[in-house]
Amino acid sequence: MSKGRVLIFSLVLVFVPALVGAQDRLPYDNGLATYHTAPRYRDSESHPLRVLAYAVHPIGWVARELVFRPLSYFASSTEETRSVMGYREPFDFRQPECFSADSSIPDCRSIAPFNYGVDGTGRVVSEGERHVYFPDVNFDFDVRRLNDLGRGRAHQIAQLLQKSPGVRVVLEGHADYKGSDSYNERLGMDRAEALRQELIALGVPAESVSTVTFGKSKPILPEQEDWARAVNRRVEVRVDEVPMQ
Repeated sequence: MSKGRVLIFSLVLVFVPALVGAQDRLPYDNGLATYHTAPRYRDSESHPLRVLAYAVHPIGWVARELVFRPLSYFASSTEETRSVMGYREPFDFRQPECFSADSSIPDCRSIAPFNYGVDGTGRVVSEGERHVYFPDVNFDFDVRRLNDLGRGRAHQIAQLLQKSPGVRVVLEGHADYKGSDSYNERLGMDRAEALRQELIALGVPAESVSTVTFGKSKPILPEQEDWARAVNRRVEVRVDEVPMQ
């Protein structure tokens, strides 16, 4: 084999590892999916193809040291040479960019936390001045008895009433649109009475709970689908009297 062919063969063996290294430095996705995994041979002299090239002929090592490294240094030495040679710095996707928020948005650390026991002036609010909200108790279709969810709601209401002694409430019974007015009025009253008896059994004074029925005259939702009817079959708890402090 002539010296010219040996030289060409050695240069090819040097170029191939260089191309492999370039692919390793700039993956096809620019590192978006693989930035967190360190390449096995990145910036390494132990790449198998490089070792093979140096073993075949030492002229590859000489060419790298005397030709390619000086050329690479020159190409990346200044901004002008980098632009001419098409050189670009690999972007580090692990470093997030900084975004500045609009200065008109207040710092969340400057917002004082809300205190349910204090009004806007800092005055402590007594128990009697606070609003008490009671959950609705819903019923199954054409059923007067409390289901499991209804009994759970009754426990919630009883706990709220026990924390607010002296508060009197009215239990308002409601029904969906199906059935006659008279039937739904009786159904609404039976539902309100079922909740009242459950509250009394849980320790709520009987004199603090009264009942009334509205039948199907006050639906929450006007739709007639099953989901709307399920919402309308309910007993609402209204505060009738709050003791004066």
